[in-house]
Parts: sequence; C-alpha cells; structure tokens
Amino acid sequence: MGESMTGGAAPDPAAQAPMPMPAAAAPAARAGTGHALFSQAPYILMLLAAFGGVAYAGFSSQPNTLYWTIVTPVFGLLCIVAGWAGAPERGGRMRLVWTQALHWAGFLLAMLVLFRPEVQAALQGRGAEIGLLMLLALGTFVAGVHAGSWRIMAVGAVLGVSVPLLALVQQSVLLVLAAAALAGVAGASFVLLAARGRA
Repeated sequence: MGESMTGGAAPDPAAQAPMPMPAAAAPAARAGTGHALFSQAPYILMLLAAFGGVAYAGFSSQPNTLYWTIVTPVFGLLCIVAGWAGAPERGGRMRLVWTQALHWAGFLLAMLVLFRPEVQAALQGRGAEIGLLMLLALGTFVAGVHAGSWRIMAVGAVLGVSVPLLALVQQSVLLVLAAAALAGVAGASFVLLAARGRA
C-alpha cells in the first residue's frame, strides 16, 4: 500500500484550489428583468399613451386631435411589428400591413367623428374621453387579433376594463392617478410574464 500520509505522492493541485463561488443570482435576475422590461416597452408605452391622452383630455377644454392623429399610426405600426414574425412570408405580411392600415384608418376616422363639435355637444361630462377610451380599447383588441399578438389584445383588454373605472372618476386629478395606476399594474404584469417566460 505504497503511499504514506507524510511523504509519498505530491498533492493534487486541483484538490487544493478553492472551489469557485457560484455566480450571484441577483445580477442575472436583474438582467432578465431588464430584458423583459425592454421587450415589453412598446406595450407599456401603448398603455401610457392611451391613458395619458385621456388624462390630458380631462384637463383640456378642447380635444387634442393632433395627439390622437399621431398616436393612432404609432399603434398601427406597433401592431404590425408585433405580428410580423408570426405572419407567413410575403403574402401574409402584406395582408398584415393592409389589414392594420385599414383598421387604424377606420379608428382614426371614428375618433375624428367623436371630436366633432356637434358630437361633443351631445356628450355630457366626460363622455368624449370615455367614448374615446372605449373606441381605443376595441380598436387595440381587434388589431391584436388581426396581428396574432396576445400582448396587443391584452393592452386592448386593459383599456376596456378601465372604462367603467374611469367613468366613475369625477375629478381630473383622480383621473390621472387612476390612469397611472392602471398603466403601472398592466406594465408590471407584462414585464413579470416576460421575465417568467425567459426563466
């Protein structure tokens, strides 16, 4: 039995080297959450833009048609981007572009009708803001169906669920706080779902 405890074979250097410490889980989790936040940013921005526009309308005596004229094509573009990867090559992608373009053009036309002075006069209180949010909710949900994007449909659903809540709010400050709270909860849900999907 040849080796003695005191002399014999040289000790194995790998056995004496300290074991490397496992990588900290916290930075990896933060990186995953950061990526999830970045990947969900367009949907969070859609919510913020919608609620921000409705909140602004609550403070303003005149409807801001320029804001919604800019936001509407942005929503359409985000829907095209969301559905692009899932669309079949050339024919399916062209169909996606045309359906989204017609869909959001129809929404824009309906919104402009809602902002007509005679329609505004017929609506009482916050009727125009609530009608616009409901129109945006329906438009966003249907656009998500056409694009095959559950996240776009979820944005539309969150906007739709918020309509009764915002209809109950009578003061503009509460309108802004309610909009911020709804956008925050929905945004956090998107980020958590995306982070969980990557885990």
